[in-house]
Amino acid sequence: MQKPPSKSPASSFTKYLMAGSGLAMLVVSGAASAQEAASKKDEEVETVIVVGSRASQQSAIDRKKKARTAQDSIVADDVGSFPDRNLNEALSRIPGMAITRNGAGEGDGVSLRGNGPDLTRVEMDGMGVMSSGFDVAVSGASGGGRSADLRELPADLIKSVDVVKGNTPDMTEGGLGGSVLIKTRSGLDFKKPYFQMRVAGDRNSLSQKWSPDINIVASRKFFDNRLGVIFNMNKSRRLNDSHALNNAGTNNRAGYTRFADFDNSPDKTFTFNPSLVSGSTANVPVLQSPLAAAPTTFFNSATPVEILTKSAAAKTKAECLSAFPTLTDAQLNTIQAGSNNATRQAAQAQRINEQITCLNQWNDYAPNLVRDQRLTQYEDRLAWDFRVDYRVTDHLSVYAKYQVTDRTQREDNRQRTRGGVTSISTPTVGFVTQSLTTNTNIPTSSMNVLTPVAGSGYYIYNSGMPTTSAVFDQTLGGSTVNMSFPTSGVAVNVVPGSIVMDKNHHLTQFDITNGTVGIDHIRNDQVWKNNYLLTGGEYKNGPLLIEFQASQADASYSRYDKRVSRSYNYGNATMRVLPGSGIWTFDLPATFDQDNMSNFVQLAAPTAVGQPAYATYGIQYNPRRTESEELQAKFDLTYRIDDQLPFFKRFKTGASYRELTTDYWGAGGYIPKPGVSVPTNTLRGVVRACENVATTTAANACAYGYTPNAVTGTTTNWLFGTETLTRDQMIAIWNNSLEKNADTFMNGYEGVEGLTNWSSIDVDKFYAQLASTGNYNFDCLKICKGSDGNLYEQPKSNSVETITAAYYMIDFEQKLPFNMEFGGNFGMRMVKSEVTGSGYVGLSSIRKTAAFNPANPNLAAGITTTTITKPVYIDKSYTDWLPSYNAYLWVIPDQVVMRYSWSKTVARPPVGRLWPAGTCTNDERNEGVFDADGSVRDMTCTTFGNPDLKPYQATKNNTSLEWYPNKDTSISLAYYRQKVRVGAPITVQRTNISVFAGTDEVDPVTGAPLSALDFTYNTYVNGPGYVQSGWEFATKTAFTFLPWKLKYTGSDFNVSTTKAGNAVTYIDPITGEGMDPQNQAKYFVNFTLWYDDGKTNARLAYQARDQVFLCVSGCGDTSVNNFPNLNPANLVRLPYNPGEPYFTKAYKYLDAKVTHKLTPNIEFYFEGRNLLKEANVTVGSTNRGFSDISENPWSVAYGGRRFTVGMIYKMN
Repeated sequence: MQKPPSKSPASSFTKYLMAGSGLAMLVVSGAASAQEAASKKDEEVETVIVVGSRASQQSAIDRKKKARTAQDSIVADDVGSFPDRNLNEALSRIPGMAITRNGAGEGDGVSLRGNGPDLTRVEMDGMGVMSSGFDVAVSGASGGGRSADLRELPADLIKSVDVVKGNTPDMTEGGLGGSVLIKTRSGLDFKKPYFQMRVAGDRNSLSQKWSPDINIVASRKFFDNRLGVIFNMNKSRRLNDSHALNNAGTNNRAGYTRFADFDNSPDKTFTFNPSLVSGSTANVPVLQSPLAAAPTTFFNSATPVEILTKSAAAKTKAECLSAFPTLTDAQLNTIQAGSNNATRQAAQAQRINEQITCLNQWNDYAPNLVRDQRLTQYEDRLAWDFRVDYRVTDHLSVYAKYQVTDRTQREDNRQRTRGGVTSISTPTVGFVTQSLTTNTNIPTSSMNVLTPVAGSGYYIYNSGMPTTSAVFDQTLGGSTVNMSFPTSGVAVNVVPGSIVMDKNHHLTQFDITNGTVGIDHIRNDQVWKNNYLLTGGEYKNGPLLIEFQASQADASYSRYDKRVSRSYNYGNATMRVLPGSGIWTFDLPATFDQDNMSNFVQLAAPTAVGQPAYATYGIQYNPRRTESEELQAKFDLTYRIDDQLPFFKRFKTGASYRELTTDYWGAGGYIPKPGVSVPTNTLRGVVRACENVATTTAANACAYGYTPNAVTGTTTNWLFGTETLTRDQMIAIWNNSLEKNADTFMNGYEGVEGLTNWSSIDVDKFYAQLASTGNYNFDCLKICKGSDGNLYEQPKSNSVETITAAYYMIDFEQKLPFNMEFGGNFGMRMVKSEVTGSGYVGLSSIRKTAAFNPANPNLAAGITTTTITKPVYIDKSYTDWLPSYNAYLWVIPDQVVMRYSWSKTVARPPVGRLWPAGTCTNDERNEGVFDADGSVRDMTCTTFGNPDLKPYQATKNNTSLEWYPNKDTSISLAYYRQKVRVGAPITVQRTNISVFAGTDEVDPVTGAPLSALDFTYNTYVNGPGYVQSGWEFATKTAFTFLPWKLKYTGSDFNVSTTKAGNAVTYIDPITGEGMDPQNQAKYFVNFTLWYDDGKTNARLAYQARDQVFLCVSGCGDTSVNNFPNLNPANLVRLPYNPGEPYFTKAYKYLDAKVTHKLTPNIEFYFEGRNLLKEANVTVGSTNRGFSDISENPWSVAYGGRRFTVGMIYKMN
């Protein structure tokens, strides 16, 4: 059957535009008909009282109409009538605003015209809304620290919201795409005493639990209506549930694996494209080995272009081996030997990796870490504010406000693996042996053949072909002469005769052996606390208006992660992909029992003679905290000059001061001075069950109880240790902490019916039964006792940003012929920013011990590491001049207007990337080792922040045509263009840098100066600029011209598009197809139908978003080896086995709300959200998916549907 043609974004936009245009024509024709009827029958006049949805829509239209720059608005009744319980979701109904939804379906982030939440300025009553601190606490230096989490603001608090897409000089900078200006209610807004109470119950279809949601608003005036007081409180318990099926590796960023050729098909799974290799290293040999005869010349390996060219040309696996033959003794002997023959060994390893790169083209797609996830985020939200307004005189009024928004969340992340594909490429006791033995005479290029142990359940794939390289001492006795040898085959727990493949080289069904069920539970508590104090006033006398305001905002975020897991080997199973959804499932054996805790305490055989038998488990604790404060003061003076000067109408000037402080505490732990240590807060304890066996010696017998790690002046791990229990005690602890879950998994999601949840771990109960968790708390987060008994401050990243601004602004207006009117404003804003801060830099020294083994250089016994940590400081300043102008032309008075605006904007860079924190290591193992360019290998540093990062800088313009046929209707078409001149920070690598040149820093062990050493490190620099543009079409109308009950209906429709040019984008590393910018949808659509007759209010809201490109696997992780190309976050490493683009699938959400007024004071309402059962789905590239399944899902996270029933009582 022929498939219908796919709908492109362009065709979708055309459809929406036609629909919107048709709606507009209906409005116009309807209005015209109504006017004609009125002229014929003027005596038939119906009095209409405008209330509810229609009144709020008129108010929003009027605010847009009178705005001084491009703007869209929603007002109090509008917000309250949406089926949205937080401001993020309400804002997403505005043209140009796009929303991201988490796995639970809740809107947790917005972007404005393609600019994310960190580039959108949010103010509430003139003061900045604080960043939640979450991204800094979780991501540390990679965190942004700028975005406001509007989930903390319930919709009930809001009077109006203006989304300003242009700029005027009196606006606070920081919104690259625009600003969100929130107004809350004032005590003087109400004409008489007012009281409202809303009580509701909320239910999620997954947990099927009810949670309360309560709101109270009370207001009254005193002293002859000169004093107004208002109290607003919202308290709710939010039960966010998310069920997920994942099969794309860690963080769902790796995708399907290609590590073995399961079907031995002569056809390639993919073919390299050499034209996609790019960057400065594309034509540079991957490895340059200095020659023995002339150390300044080199034996060169192939370049990345050569590797891909030869690989693409190979038609068979044999041709791969011919194209990249292993190096002979004669070739190797021309190369300098290096320490223990390391240079020659590296040259041979390089050649083997080139062979494997070519052979990877025949490997098939296999599922990667198939996991089930059940996430619950149960939180209590409290938001309240108390405001007092006082009219001192007829000219002067003052106000004060205190507001609190708090959230306390318990998050339980339950994960289960039921087995999967496991591969072994090195000898493993009981499973795999190898043919070569070190310290024997091994001829160069000998194949190290893997052989599975009989009955182990492992089978060899890619037999006779290299899959990795192994290092052996190829001589018998004498000095160490290491050499790399190709390893033949890979051992996999997949039964060969059970494999079913599709035409696209995807495994679709197979049997596995050694299946292991793993239960992993991460429990964390998160606490957000935000306090706002605001005071200000207004003086108005004739043409003069003076506004003044001061505020203090404090925010803190803290979290800890507790983690524990258990697993056991249950045997064999069948894995198969579900044909309708592309999700993997398991057919498990009848003996499978994941609720029998004795299965999870299986003691491993002793590792050496004399040792007991153990079953070992890890327990973890990770505390984090951020604190921030913003002090703000501003003064604005406005003077109307329309009676004194022609053309000019108003002059405005003002100044502001802001001071933003951010502090972050993370893992901690350091060596403040030689011989003294301060313990880390990253705790990694061990709990083990122990039993003596017949061969256990008295010296090695089980020592039950808790043994903390030793307190020393050179280690920081002494707040945790090892707790040893009997097997029966361990089983009892597991049973006592068993969290029973027997309800339906993915309840209601189509295509995966019949799944049940699993019993997980009550982490609190598990930890409470242990003696080793006494330090699992926040006691050592900020200040901690060192090994010498003195108190020390833990490392803290700090920044203080001081921003001083001043501006002027002039409004103008001029009447033109034909009754047209031209007007607007222009002005300049000066912003001076000063950034001071501090971080901690570690100096590490790694020294070899007598037990150092060159064949295993990372063996813990072979090295010692000593680190000294020192504070560093930054102090930077910069000044920006931000001009702007806005112009309008009323072509038809009060009906048709054309607008144009231009402005320069800035936004501060992510705070975490300013901190100069990191560690540099002087590693003795690098001495005498050469890099690919022939230079001595650099020492290394971790990623360092860059205090010299500049703010984002952009110019933007907006052109719009707006039509207001009547008070109930608006139709607008806008085009915007944003040219970013200084882009987002990107990560770059610096090599051969003398980091400590000009300093007296020395190695903390040897005392040797560090100024003579070169280092390699990553840091952040401002990325290149780009141009972003788009269209917005929006219409609002009330169908008052329709007959009967239909006259109480109305609709809103908007569609927004975004397109980026010359931005830093990704390519598909196999096809070369260019990708759209990350996290940017091509279109975003809202369509709302409403009904409001004054007694019943109903609203149906539909929202759709295009597919969004996320990244190319593995997106900075070490799980995927890509070749050199211009993709950001591209891990380049041999053997090449490139990733693929992955996306968030397009979605369609349908929400509804119905409110009915039983009496003038009592209303009942019902809300339903996610009625279409949408999920947050991550998909891979369709051209690399299954041949017989339309989608290529990597992850499906379903938050269920949510229903709310409530009552509102009003007294006024």
